[in-house]
Amino acid sequence: MNLGFLNPFSDKFLQPEPEHQMQRQADAALNSFGKSEDAVDWRRLTHGYLNGYVEGQDVYDSSGILFEQVFNSKRQRINWYRNLALYPFVRKCLTMMADEACCENALGEVAVFDIDRSVKSKFTETELMTLRDEFNYIINQVFGKEQLWYYYYKWLVDAELFLEICLNTEGDRVAGIKCLPPYCTMCVYDDGILHGFIEDVKLLNPDYDEDAKTFTTNQIAYANYGFWGNNKNDIRGHLEPAIRPINQLRAIEDALTVYRITRAPEKRIFKIYTGKLPTSKVPEYMQEIRSKYRKQLTIDPVTGMIQSNNNVQAFVEDFWLSIDADGQGSTVESFKGSTEFNGQLDDVKMFREQVADALMVPPSRWQNGEGGGSPYSQGVEGLTLEEASFQKLNKRLRRKFADIIYQVFMVHLQVRGYDSKYLDKTIYHIDLIPATDFELMRALSMCEKRGGVVGSFSQFLPTLNNVKPGSEEAPPLFSRQFFLEDILGLTSEQRIRNDRLIEEEAQSIMAKADAAKEEGGSEEEGEDEDLGF
Repeated sequence: MNLGFLNPFSDKFLQPEPEHQMQRQADAALNSFGKSEDAVDWRRLTHGYLNGYVEGQDVYDSSGILFEQVFNSKRQRINWYRNLALYPFVRKCLTMMADEACCENALGEVAVFDIDRSVKSKFTETELMTLRDEFNYIINQVFGKEQLWYYYYKWLVDAELFLEICLNTEGDRVAGIKCLPPYCTMCVYDDGILHGFIEDVKLLNPDYDEDAKTFTTNQIAYANYGFWGNNKNDIRGHLEPAIRPINQLRAIEDALTVYRITRAPEKRIFKIYTGKLPTSKVPEYMQEIRSKYRKQLTIDPVTGMIQSNNNVQAFVEDFWLSIDADGQGSTVESFKGSTEFNGQLDDVKMFREQVADALMVPPSRWQNGEGGGSPYSQGVEGLTLEEASFQKLNKRLRRKFADIIYQVFMVHLQVRGYDSKYLDKTIYHIDLIPATDFELMRALSMCEKRGGVVGSFSQFLPTLNNVKPGSEEAPPLFSRQFFLEDILGLTSEQRIRNDRLIEEEAQSIMAKADAAKEEGGSEEEGEDEDLGF
């Protein structure tokens, strides 16, 4: 299926995947028996498009493509996501995630670029420096270091990101990217294989007198959140599990606001003296008095502003009421407003925790030590179970988002004329730079624990004393090899390398000791030293 025959720039783009990989995907689809949920029946979505389609021919009926039935629910869902993202607590959580996933290091870098160690030796230093320069151009000039954070945040909210790759006039370099609206752009799959993209511009503006735009697979850099409903075009985002608790939290906060406003003020009881008014006139007279002192409160559900229609005299002026000769007249009594609201925040905290759980943000990130929790720390002491899960989630999301950088980078290398050996996706490692080096923290934590294990078990390991014939010391319980590999978890290669380094360091120490002896130093022998511990 060729979706680029109406696109004037499609011929400037090469195949997005190596020929053998495309052939492998085609063979897998051909030799499969079942149908995947990604097999889209385009004849149900279009009028004329692909009707009478013959392999090797491009047929298109300009009568138009009807995508309203596809995009309608998608647009509603994305609007839901964007409205939820405006809620302050949700925005705070999403900002935390974006800040954690995309950060600038001390060198001014926002992304990691490296080549797999197994093939790195096949590249010269000049080639490596040239590839890094090309990558830096993509990050700094095409994406923009400052803009990369916003792309990640937008992707986190919308669940999809479509970036049109735009070349320069000569077609020999990527000049920039254009962000396409996700609610009117979709992927075209045929039994799970991506064949291109379609954008229905009439959903942006009904006045656009244009047909749906088609793009080849490598004209669009695409990334999605990874979760979907019925098919791959039914993308569900990070905010999907939080929709219900967010709505409940907003309802609770609105109800609590109304309750506090109505209960907190001081209440007044007006006892209106009606004298000898006829019964039919009493309601009219009472309504007249009420209109002078009545207060109405409403809350704008959009802005949260409190709107009141009140008589200022009811609050800031004294009351002047007449009485007759018998001492009869109107009176005003007051009740103090309620001030016991502290215990009414428990349900708010509960629903806020549910929202944070749905967004997978650990309590230490937003509670700031309140409620008995521990404040967040970037040290080894901050590696709680919740923080570890949060960091693993961020790592998965970073790598998924970083694939969109890879796509732009590959197209750039293609149009620059690089050889096929540079276009192998598997040899590159591209990632965003996180704010917390979780892998380093975890490694330090493991080293700290292993150090404690070594200290506890050192007495049970072989030394020069407990392996001597006739020694009165207890024999060793563990061999060094068993201890290093089965208890400390070192691989055989790491254990062998460790033994070699110990031997080299021991020889260096002995050489320094011999030199000290020749200069009149100590002649003590280290017979009591252990074997590497």
